[in-house]
Amino acid sequence: MANKRKTFITGIFLLVYVATLFIYPGYESAWSAAAKKQNKMVLGYYTEDYPGDKLSYTSLAANSSLIDSVAFFNYQIDDKGNLTTQPTSSGIKLAKSKNLKTLMLVNNMGKYNGREVAHKVLSVEKNRKNLADNILKTIKRNGFDGVNIDLEMVALGDRDNYNALLLELKRLFKPYDYLLTVSIPAKTSDSLYSEWFGAYDYRAIGKVADLVAVMTYEEHWSGGSPGPIASFPWVQQVLDYTINTMPRGKILMGIPAYGYDWSDTGGRTVRWNNVNALTAKYPGVAWNNWFSSPYLIYYDEKGRSSQLLQYSRDSCLASRFRGRDFLASCKG
Repeated sequence: MANKRKTFITGIFLLVYVATLFIYPGYESAWSAAAKKQNKMVLGYYTEDYPGDKLSYTSLAANSSLIDSVAFFNYQIDDKGNLTTQPTSSGIKLAKSKNLKTLMLVNNMGKYNGREVAHKVLSVEKNRKNLADNILKTIKRNGFDGVNIDLEMVALGDRDNYNALLLELKRLFKPYDYLLTVSIPAKTSDSLYSEWFGAYDYRAIGKVADLVAVMTYEEHWSGGSPGPIASFPWVQQVLDYTINTMPRGKILMGIPAYGYDWSDTGGRTVRWNNVNALTAKYPGVAWNNWFSSPYLIYYDEKGRSSQLLQYSRDSCLASRFRGRDFLASCKG
């Protein structure tokens, strides 16, 4: 049997009332301009995947007029609450020169086990306070406007400890009016059994954080069964739940700019900017009514069957910002 491969593509971060846009390196298109016309806030994420990586810098320079804030994805925690960093001084300087808000993004996705690191920091009061103090010092030292807390894979048992960290940061930030923002997994109910999103108490988080970036992607992931990363019906369900658990003026909705290519040997990531080349090389894009997304089935040079699903055309993304007929715009 042919080695069957399925790829699902999507693109960024949008909103319900406030919009956020996770701008991936080099991404320029109609939806960001649409957001501006709707007076929505656009938040871009700045990454450096390797020394000398200038993709985010180039994208920020080209698109600074389309965004409001930038989060720098380069601060990782250890199990004691200390921070390690990859300097991005040129990017920070550029953002400030464009009068954009700057946020330091704190994550647990380094060389250590992310769930274990988060647990050791969050569950020990000394470590938790050390992290909060280090964040405040880093904001002051670099002139950031605030922080984006992106702690993922938090254990269910650390639900209250995660909230305690946010409360401590809020207390420390109050005299300086720094922004406290968080990135959290998407969900459609408050299940206390989910290892992926059970630790995130939407109601409690919505009361403390200034902005909440809901990661409306990873509906399916590279290590699981193939499927769309952010199908339209699922995103709608996530938003329906979210606006009923926290103030909608704080909600930032994400649209990822990547996809997955599944095969019998596992899944791999596909960047948004490779989609056009694939659809040009293998014609035959069709439409999936249930997922509200275009898809493509093709065979590569080795005779392997592949399926490209859930990639977003610019017209689809712009339509979500404008609130116009999404299906009509995407099918066209």
